[in-house]
Amino acid sequence: MSQALRNLLLCTPFLLLMTGCDDADTEKNELSGRFTTATRPAPNPQREALETLIRKDLNVPTDLKGAPKFKPYSEYNGEDIRQVTGVSGRSLLLVFTAPWCKHSDAMKKALKELTEIEKGNVQVVDVNADAFPVLAEEFGIAKVPTTFLYTEGVRLRAFEGAMSSQGIQNLIRNVLTRGED
Repeated sequence: MSQALRNLLLCTPFLLLMTGCDDADTEKNELSGRFTTATRPAPNPQREALETLIRKDLNVPTDLKGAPKFKPYSEYNGEDIRQVTGVSGRSLLLVFTAPWCKHSDAMKKALKELTEIEKGNVQVVDVNADAFPVLAEEFGIAKVPTTFLYTEGVRLRAFEGAMSSQGIQNLIRNVLTRGED
């Protein structure tokens, strides 16, 4: 290969890089708005503040048009636990109880009272640990009642023992607002 041809092959990539694109040409191209050049910075998409995304009204209707209806307090009947814990738009309390436990009875009463107070913001699913021992073992239940707090399908906290409805309400608010117990 001749020296001139070798020099031409070596210089060709540099020549191509130096020619570049002209902004005047890209203005005519309908896709030009999507690309960033040295003279045109990338567009900054509109961002909403976190406060605008958080619902201020705490009264979520339980019968939204087209949305499945839910019971604020229900007993677990063997469905897929991921579907139960994956609720959206409200907090979920998954509580493991036993029919022979007096603390479980007190917790059930407090949770039913809480669902009436919260009016659709909290859903409670009561799991009988004796009737579903495999599920209780999966969750590592050593004592009843044991309650798990979920929001948007994410387990946030677990606590053991019975609490008053006001105590549970305060706990939920503290965890959701500050991430504390």
